[in-house]
Amino acid sequence: MNQEETNKSPSSEEAPKKQKITILSLLFIQGAVIVYTGSDICSKFTSHYQAFSGMWLLFVFLELVCLGSYAILWQQIIKRFDLSIAYANRATAIFWSMLWSILIFREGMLSVKNIICVLIVFSGVLLVNQDAG
Repeated sequence: MNQEETNKSPSSEEAPKKQKITILSLLFIQGAVIVYTGSDICSKFTSHYQAFSGMWLLFVFLELVCLGSYAILWQQIIKRFDLSIAYANRATAIFWSMLWSILIFREGMLSVKNIICVLIVFSGVLLVNQDAG
């Protein structure tokens, strides 16, 4: 081993270059967030059944599938993108959960306050993504 090799530490090695944000990468991240919010849907359905009944077990299983799939997708996201981008885009789960509550569960929670909150979240996500792009 020469002197240069012995002076290198693991922290001095260059980190892999992260991808720039494109429409396709945003779709990938949002797809992962949608998978994550699928666990919310399953959890809501689970609450309609008696504990440990067949349907309850099915929805708990589906919830675990959503969360496991999301864990794999999340690892790919943080491998490819900066953490600031990943976490900022993860905040859109609020929007997707609100959308599912309206479309699937017919909950009337769409108020001006909720719309303003979602717009604030999206403006923050937009700012972070613009800096990265």
